[in-house]
Amino acid sequence: MLALPLNRGVLNRACGVLIGQACGDALGVPYEFAAPPGPGEQPEMIGGGLGPYEPGEWSDDTQMAAVIAGVAAQGGGLRSETELDQIAQGFLDWRRRGASDIGMQTAAVLDRAAECTGPAAERLRASAWKQFAETGRAAGNGALMRTAVVGLVALNNRMHTAAAARAVAELTHADPLAGDSCVLWSEAVRVATSEGRLDLRGGLDLLPDDSAARWSDWIDQAELEQPAVDLSQNGFTVTALQATWHVPAPQDPPSTSPAESSQRFVERLARAVRLGGDTDTVAAIAGGLLGAWQGSSVVPTPMRRAIHGWPGADARRLGEWGRAIAQAGVTAEREDQPSLAPWRVQSCPLCGTRVVPYARYPDHLCAWCADEVTDEHGRPVRLYNTSFGGGYTGQYLDGSTASQAVLDGRVWIDAVEYRAQEARFGGIVVQPRQEER
Repeated sequence: MLALPLNRGVLNRACGVLIGQACGDALGVPYEFAAPPGPGEQPEMIGGGLGPYEPGEWSDDTQMAAVIAGVAAQGGGLRSETELDQIAQGFLDWRRRGASDIGMQTAAVLDRAAECTGPAAERLRASAWKQFAETGRAAGNGALMRTAVVGLVALNNRMHTAAAARAVAELTHADPLAGDSCVLWSEAVRVATSEGRLDLRGGLDLLPDDSAARWSDWIDQAELEQPAVDLSQNGFTVTALQATWHVPAPQDPPSTSPAESSQRFVERLARAVRLGGDTDTVAAIAGGLLGAWQGSSVVPTPMRRAIHGWPGADARRLGEWGRAIAQAGVTAEREDQPSLAPWRVQSCPLCGTRVVPYARYPDHLCAWCADEVTDEHGRPVRLYNTSFGGGYTGQYLDGSTASQAVLDGRVWIDAVEYRAQEARFGGIVVQPRQEER
């Protein structure tokens, strides 16, 4: 059975999960366990931190999320031991080759597991439980920081989402509090992505009754204008969740324009960084939910183009993972949806995202790949419909008019030339050149 295409709003929000997380991560990197920006200061992606990192480079939060995303994009929904083995082995490989910095608890679990034999997931869980038994401290924020992407694996099934969230958390964090926080946050991401709304309490019934009551009180505290708890002490998974839920400010009035939405997205991430403490992690966790709620389209283009990190990925790759995971998790086997014949499914020739088919444009790029176009020199451009007389125009990010080649319909992605034109259904369509089709 083929996975159903999702509407553009859902896919935009699915893109936003990892992109939003990476933006928060890179924005918080320079201030991790250092003096945070003051109330009137704007944090910047200047790099440094504990890595040290390049400007715009994300840290271990998004690095570990990328391991999960690579497995989740295969479409299994993170419901099998085989997938958990792949994630666990990915974490172990990352520890050896990609970890630029790493939390103490996660490092201890991975290092202990690396000395054992057997299936990777089994080794990690055993190591995590030993760590918990010996120290009594296994509820750090290291599981919560990577869980947002798990909210995409089953957009139409909250029970599957919760089970996957807890299973992935328990690979390194045995304390049930860590698993609880991941269940709540992954469910909030699922709801934000599929429905476009913020709801953290909606996941309380997915927890044991005694845990749900405690978490309800903790959420109440987080929603106070001045919480009694010190939100800068956010290495603990409970405080980290409280800090990140304090950031979105669901009581804010709706944005009235795309520009205002982008401004609020950046300001909310800045609010997370200003809380201090584990700034990259808190901003990464918050960014994952903000991206799920508002979508990747609210991320300012300079910020989106700046983010990058292990394993050699960028915003474009993160968005591809988000769309692939979301589409794989909503299948044509749903009882409330009919099967789709292959001829009714159209895939982007670059990233494979399934989109609404248009007979006139049988091989058009999806909107997200089309956003990556440049001129002949690799300079990013944005394409727009003209107000009168049809046709389209192109502009550089500074607002100046794009090159004549772009205005003539010639655009490039990764130095490969494509054809751009005004589409009959509205907007701009980008396709491979005629001779390459």
